[in-house]
Amino acid sequence: QNDDGGNLSTLLRESKYYLSVVEQHGNIVAKKFFLVYEQTIRVLIDKGASNQNDDGANELCQGDSFSHKRMAETMNFHKALQSFWLGYAERCHHYVLKLLQLNVIGRHHRLIINFYHGISTFTHLKRHRTSKLKRIPKEAIANLRAAAKDSRWNYRNKVHLLEAELSSHEGRNEDANSLYAAAIIASRSSRFIHEQGLACELAGFHYKKIGDLQRALGFFNQAKSCYAEWGSEMKVEGITRQLAILGGGTL
Repeated sequence: QNDDGGNLSTLLRESKYYLSVVEQHGNIVAKKFFLVYEQTIRVLIDKGASNQNDDGANELCQGDSFSHKRMAETMNFHKALQSFWLGYAERCHHYVLKLLQLNVIGRHHRLIINFYHGISTFTHLKRHRTSKLKRIPKEAIANLRAAAKDSRWNYRNKVHLLEAELSSHEGRNEDANSLYAAAIIASRSSRFIHEQGLACELAGFHYKKIGDLQRALGFFNQAKSCYAEWGSEMKVEGITRQLAILGGGTL
């Protein structure tokens, strides 16, 4: 899985190994799944820039495997994941809707996609305050709260972060402050370094919005450290730009 915060370079090496194994055994279907997985890792590292030859892209576009619901599920899940981390909220929303229409997604993947969809929706809400959009993060919170009763390790941090974003969006800043801190602590406890980075990043934007630039700088620097540990050059560069905008470097 590349949604559990494992180091991206390590995951890429493992993906290449398993890809070579399935190629040796001539397993075309498994190969396509691993190509999708590898593509996502490369996007998360550097937007795919390291794969200048676009290895496997032509093969992914060939054959009839896309007619199979499981492959369609995998493609839409990964496209939604890529879109989220690239900052393309509308594209993320598009792939999530396609994914949910398939009605074959497993429970854990459904919860993960609920989380990212809920977070990305707050970007939409800055421009379109529709009741339909407002329901998305609230439904995600309800679903993840229920799941957290069975697995706090997997889902508690996600609940806290969605609640923090909702509180910030509604102007309940004291609640938001506490919930961002809880999300960061829970992510660290679960060793989800990517979601710890995300919680720090969103906390940085929250404090920037309410005018507390010193705290914003602190949280952006924490986010940068987390993303560097995750191995995402793309996210490190994005946070570095935010620090430059605020006129600060590492504190």
